[in-house]
Amino acid sequence: MIGVEKNPEEILAANIDGAAVAPRARKDGKTAIRLHDGHRVIFDIRWAGLGWPQDVRSATADVAEPWPTDVVLLAHRLSPGAIEWLRARGANWADETGQARILGPDGLTVIREPARQSAPPSHLPAFAWSKSALATAEAILAREESMLRATELAHLTGWSVPQTAKVLKAFDGQGWTTKRGTNRGRGAHRELIDPAGLLAAWSSAISEEPRPTRIAHRATRDVMSVLHDELAPALERGVSWAVSGWAGLELAAPFATTTPSVHVYVAQADFTGSLTQAIEAAGLHEVEQGGRLIFWAAEPSALALSWRAHGIPIVSPPRLYADLSSLGARGQDAADHVREQLIDPMRAGGKSGVEVAHG
Repeated sequence: MIGVEKNPEEILAANIDGAAVAPRARKDGKTAIRLHDGHRVIFDIRWAGLGWPQDVRSATADVAEPWPTDVVLLAHRLSPGAIEWLRARGANWADETGQARILGPDGLTVIREPARQSAPPSHLPAFAWSKSALATAEAILAREESMLRATELAHLTGWSVPQTAKVLKAFDGQGWTTKRGTNRGRGAHRELIDPAGLLAAWSSAISEEPRPTRIAHRATRDVMSVLHDELAPALERGVSWAVSGWAGLELAAPFATTTPSVHVYVAQADFTGSLTQAIEAAGLHEVEQGGRLIFWAAEPSALALSWRAHGIPIVSPPRLYADLSSLGARGQDAADHVREQLIDPMRAGGKSGVEVAHG
């Protein structure tokens, strides 16, 4: 959550000790920063909003290579992925949290980069994504509320309160969450402090999870019509399910001009008999590869976080983001659109339009 709003010039000045923003705007649109010794340094500021990778790429699309010394990229909080991208370009950047790398004009140097993640000390266990951690992270990312309580998250995921508390402690260690309030009792809670970092790490982990898969096909020019007219009615008769991928994108945040395939999560308990009946009832036939309708077996927690648009259940926005990200370059553009339309508004304290119906 962003607190008191700061403008880009204030963020830049705060990252340069003893600096002040010159009071008069320049005709060329650049910003003059006055150092404590009276020397003025001119910057071309590029603003990247919340600091996600796509925000950064868009803000710097016309920046030349190699990176000019007077260009600086600013944001509220740069995500780990955005910082890695900026590092690779040798960019100047800073954010509201105090992270900065500026090798500016006239020898100005400001380095407060976050340390690259290193191996944990030998006496501490390395962090690993367990099923309970994956489920808890998705439940956290799908909520608009940044205050976290183990009892509420346990209810959403189906895991026990002690196991959920253990996961949250591990998330504290990664810097994604932090403990607030009293040590015990009603006042004890945690807060999500690095949603971008958690989303990036969780998305990568969820895309690597093995998924039992079934593929079906039907000759058609409009796979969305098959979903609406035949498949959805068949699945609604006794199958717990939710769409993701291109179909989820079309329903939740239209972006692509065509929908090449339909990805459907189906509850593990329904993945054999009930799904087979639905596939047959929809007039589909199973294939080994090349089909446009892909079914994935789902953990109960993934479907519990689904919501509906146009009468069709859709996976949570973070899962939709992760699944689209895994589909390649075009998929990443679509995932960034989902983040901008459905995820960012929650993190900024607004409403995404998503109302999760927990089952």
